[in-house]
Amino acid sequence: MVTMVVGGAGFIGLNIAERLLNEEKTVVLFDIRPVSPPVARYFNALPGRWTEVTGDVLDTVALCHSLRQAHVSHLFFGAAVTAGPQREAQTPRRIIETNLVGLASALEAARDAGLERVINLSSGAAYGETAHGTSPLHEDALLEPIGLYPVTKATSERIVRRLAGLWSMNLVNVRLGPVFGPWELDSGVRDLLTPQLQATQLALASREAILMFDDHRDWTYSRDLARALVALMAHSALDHDVYNVSCGVSSSSSAWCEHLAAHFPGFSWRLARDDEEPNVYQHGPPVRQSLVTERLEAALGWIPQADSDAAFADWLEWLEIAPAYWEAVAAGP
Repeated sequence: MVTMVVGGAGFIGLNIAERLLNEEKTVVLFDIRPVSPPVARYFNALPGRWTEVTGDVLDTVALCHSLRQAHVSHLFFGAAVTAGPQREAQTPRRIIETNLVGLASALEAARDAGLERVINLSSGAAYGETAHGTSPLHEDALLEPIGLYPVTKATSERIVRRLAGLWSMNLVNVRLGPVFGPWELDSGVRDLLTPQLQATQLALASREAILMFDDHRDWTYSRDLARALVALMAHSALDHDVYNVSCGVSSSSSAWCEHLAAHFPGFSWRLARDDEEPNVYQHGPPVRQSLVTERLEAALGWIPQADSDAAFADWLEWLEIAPAYWEAVAAGP
């Protein structure tokens, strides 16, 4: 089993690669930019094998060649522009090309290379306005996306479902809940950084974090999420073509700030006063419904954990290498 991660140098892609390497698997990272030197050094110390291919996901021929050359059997598609309103207004074509045309390109390459399974990394953002109501977010709930990122994610699922039927291929969608944890960065295509990362950066600088509001979402630790994704990919016979992937339990950014305040003496946090500008940006309404994970639990027998103490302990270990990682990314190629 050789797995390619398209968008492998991004937040979720690196977590998937790390998990595969820890399981002694072989992984190929395909991205328009190479991984940073700290990532390469870290991955080289893990038990699995990895290579990287720098290329454009829109180049179907080059992508298919890479799949065949590396004898890839399974593929995660995670290339995406996670756009905020400003980028949506400025470069809508690039968002649509990467998120949708790039997906079609990868699926064609996977078909031509005879891959066994492809998992499309969609998002709980595809639920759109439905997520802010009172109905549980089952996989068959109504999708009401608004922004271009949610719209492209909802559309990507329909593309996958249609081509799976036309080609009789094993193509699966997964909707990811809100994710935070190791390997997150401002990559140039990720506008919406998590409040956990923003607050941590303020804590490291001994500054106060000012939150817009106290959010409540099913925040899922990235390493736990990657474990679930890798387990789904390896599952012999999935019963559905779409799965919610989340810890399924609501938590808040303020709870994470409390962890930080207990560990970093120079750090404090509070909610913004009326008409005060926060320094931690949080997008969307304060409350969002959690993703229902019954399908995931039935398939795997478990769901990603919601243990904030364990996540924070792991996060502190991650901070040992994080500064070098962030600096290398900021320096560019």
